[in-house]
Amino acid sequence: MESSVRLHLSSSNQPLTLALSRKGRGNWTERVITFMASAMLGISLAHAQPSPDPALEARVKALSSELRCLVCQNQTVEDSTSPVARDMKDQVRAQLAAGKSEAEVKTYMTDRFGDFVLYNPPFKATTVVLWAGPFVALLLAGFLLIRRLRKTSTAPAAAALSDADRERAQAMLNTKDVSN
Repeated sequence: MESSVRLHLSSSNQPLTLALSRKGRGNWTERVITFMASAMLGISLAHAQPSPDPALEARVKALSSELRCLVCQNQTVEDSTSPVARDMKDQVRAQLAAGKSEAEVKTYMTDRFGDFVLYNPPFKATTVVLWAGPFVALLLAGFLLIRRLRKTSTAPAAAALSDADRERAQAMLNTKDVSN
């Protein structure tokens, strides 16, 4: 009473074929378990296949590249492998398939997750620090550098030695040379 499930997948775009073979007569429970396992495997593999609409997939990919993964935070939804990113990408796909525009999908995502979900957040009062912060920091650094350079350039220059001071210094150096 041996049963086996063989699954044949091809690398081309051929449909999935699932072949069940049985040797002997199994009991009813074995057949039900085998059928359920085969059905669940077939459903999961069918769900993992890409959408048959390449135009929709291109739109999903483009829009997912503009959204930030909430888990990874430094990756786009398109690049991330986290479950949250997959859910967000599925949500984008579902909304685009329902006929919504990219702007409507972005609005939905920002309403749900805030402006943080966008890689290029809009310029408004709540995001002014994001946009102006780097420029303010650069201006501050430039101001401090210029101030520092001016302080060092206005430092008193070494006073020029008079002829008498030079002769005295030379005399001191000569006396040290003689004593060594």
